[in-house]
Amino acid sequence: MLDETIDIFISRMKDIVLKDKNMPVVPLAYLQTLDIPDSVMHFFSQEVEILLREEESKFESDRFDYDQPEVRMLIDQIFDKLQQNAVFDLNRFNHLLERAIKLELSYIVQPHWTLTQFIFKDGDTVSTIEVYDTLKYFFKFEYYKNAISDYFNTKYLKSVKRDQFADLIKQIDEKAFAEGRLETTLKTIKSIMSALEEARQTEVSSLSLDVLYDAMSDRGLNEYADLTKKAKEKSELSELTFSEIEQLFKNGMLPGAKEEEEQEEQEEAAIENYDNIEESAPEVDVESIEVKESTITDAIEEEEDEEEEEDYEEEEEEEVETAKANVASDLADHVASQISSDTPLEDLNNMLVGRQRRKILKKLFKKKEDEFNAFIEALNKETSWKIASKIIDDEFYDREINPYSKEAISLSDIIYLRFFPKDKYVGEQEG
Repeated sequence: MLDETIDIFISRMKDIVLKDKNMPVVPLAYLQTLDIPDSVMHFFSQEVEILLREEESKFESDRFDYDQPEVRMLIDQIFDKLQQNAVFDLNRFNHLLERAIKLELSYIVQPHWTLTQFIFKDGDTVSTIEVYDTLKYFFKFEYYKNAISDYFNTKYLKSVKRDQFADLIKQIDEKAFAEGRLETTLKTIKSIMSALEEARQTEVSSLSLDVLYDAMSDRGLNEYADLTKKAKEKSELSELTFSEIEQLFKNGMLPGAKEEEEQEEQEEAAIENYDNIEESAPEVDVESIEVKESTITDAIEEEEDEEEEEDYEEEEEEEVETAKANVASDLADHVASQISSDTPLEDLNNMLVGRQRRKILKKLFKKKEDEFNAFIEALNKETSWKIASKIIDDEFYDREINPYSKEAISLSDIIYLRFFPKDKYVGEQEG
């Protein structure tokens, strides 16, 4: 159900944005004029912000004072102009759109997991300012944002570690669901179904048991997750209506067969009995929350590993800088040849080379080259990005790889390029 919703959502956004299928690029300013969800719009805007920050970091020098007010004002004007004129080629637009929608729907179903992975994608400690900035990506379940902000302000925190944040989110929901546990749970389910309706632009009258289980277990509602698991094991059902979920959670059993008219009446009444959790959000007393001390430590072996890598990179830095232009040119020529021949890139081994391959092998596959090669070989056999994307998701899940980490995104981008080397409307390529 979730995969289907993702596909429908992506297709709908492309219909809105790519009205002209011959568009060479998608300007950010153009996106801002369209009726697209705030979460998707923010994702693209933030992508430009990240690129601008990288560019701005170049304005540092021991020879010139770039912090002079007059100079800084001119630099700011330059970057304002760059932002206004930022564009995405179609390849980049399509991949970012898919990533934005997957992020939003992942958050709708599994907010604990998604927030933790996305916020801590680059390390085990982040500043609270970074947390605030990252929360701007998400526009549902506002009570999380409010409670997190209140907690940081109450405790005067400047930074937070991954396990502390996970503990904080857990305690927020423990308090949010403490009173009226069943009612709050059903409000949450109604919100999830409403969000899926928004994504699909069609009525959602039932929820898949897989999505329901993920939503309950992620929020620590273990008794409801167990009931969902048992319902899936003991019946042939793959989905439940809202009233069936209500009865399952109230009575611990699935409803018996009823006349269709009676079921519709009960369904309508059941949904109307509950507010959307966005309308009546639970209040969370953050002053009574005590987050445990962090158990994250910098292992000596990891530190030595990082130092070794830094030394290695320093030794190679000059060589890499002098070869960078040639590498970029070679890759451009390789991609260009694939585009002109109208065939996908056939072998990922030709795209994953050098330092980039070594880094991905080390960071994501713990230097297990045989397993990495098997993963690449499985992808090389595929001709559909949709199937390849599922292989990537499964591999990341099995290896507990953070899909939002720099290395994971880099790998995903390269694999994506194999299937879509041309800057054209991706929707036409999937048959």
